[in-house]
Amino acid sequence: MKKELKKEIIFSSVIILFFAVMLSPLLIALSGSFRSPDNATSFLELFNQFSLESYKEAFQKMHYFRALKNSMITTFTSTALLLVIAALAGYALARLKTRMGGFLQIFFLAGMMISAQMSIIPIYSIMRFFKINSSYAAPIVMYITISIPFSIFVYTNFVKSGVPFALEEAAWIDGAGRMTIFTRIVIPLTKPVLASIVITQGVPIWNDFFLSMLFLSSSTKKTLPLVMLSFLGDMQKPTQWTMLFAACFLSALPMLIVYAFLQKQFVGGLTVGAVKG
Repeated sequence: MKKELKKEIIFSSVIILFFAVMLSPLLIALSGSFRSPDNATSFLELFNQFSLESYKEAFQKMHYFRALKNSMITTFTSTALLLVIAALAGYALARLKTRMGGFLQIFFLAGMMISAQMSIIPIYSIMRFFKINSSYAAPIVMYITISIPFSIFVYTNFVKSGVPFALEEAAWIDGAGRMTIFTRIVIPLTKPVLASIVITQGVPIWNDFFLSMLFLSSSTKKTLPLVMLSFLGDMQKPTQWTMLFAACFLSALPMLIVYAFLQKQFVGGLTVGAVKG
C-alpha cells in the first residue's frame, strides 16, 4: 500500500507540475491584460494591478464588433457548410458496402496528408481567376476544403459504431424515405460528433491567420486574429503588450462560450466506440 501511495503521489506531482508549466504563459497573459497600458513592471509580478483600461483601449482599437462580425461570417459559414457536407458524405460512406466505399474513405483520408500551404500559389491563382480572391468566399472555400477529410473520417466512424442500422431498417419498413431516415434518425443520434467537428475544426478556423491575411486584405474585412497585428511594435514603436494580451482574450471569448455549450457533446463524440459491451 505504501508503494502504491508513493507512486500515486509522484504521479500526481508530475501531472500538477506539467499543468503548472503549460498554463503559466496563459496566467501571465491574463495577469498582464488586467494592467493599465502604462504599467511597465515585470509581467512575472502576477496580478499587481486590476484595471480594465487595456481591455477598453483594445476593444476600441480593434474595432471589435466589426472584426467579430468578419470572424463570425467566415467561421460560422465554413462550419455550417462543413457539417452539411461531412454529414451527407460520412453517412453515405458508412453505409456503402462496396469496394468504392473503401476507396473513397482512403481517398478522403489521404487529404489529411496534404498541406494547403504547399499549393497556395496555384490556389491563389484559381481564386483570382474566379475573382473571389478578395472576398469572404475565398477563405471559406479553403477552410471547408482543408477540414473535409478529418470531418468525414470522424463522422463515418461515428455512424458505423454509434448508429444502429436496425433503427434505419425499422424506419424503412415503416415507409420512411432515405432523407427522412437521415434527418429524423441519423442526425439526432450524431449530435455529439457534429459538436466535436464544430470544436475541432471551428476553433482553428476562428484562429486562422494565414489564409485570412492572404485573402482578406481590406481593413473592413479583417478578422480578429488580423486586427491584433496593430498591437505589435517595430523599431520605432514598442509592442503594446497589455493591450495585446487583452485583445487575445477578447478574441478567444466567443469560442469559449461556444465550447461551454457544446462540451458534453464534444466529449461524447470523442469517446463513442471506445468501450464495447
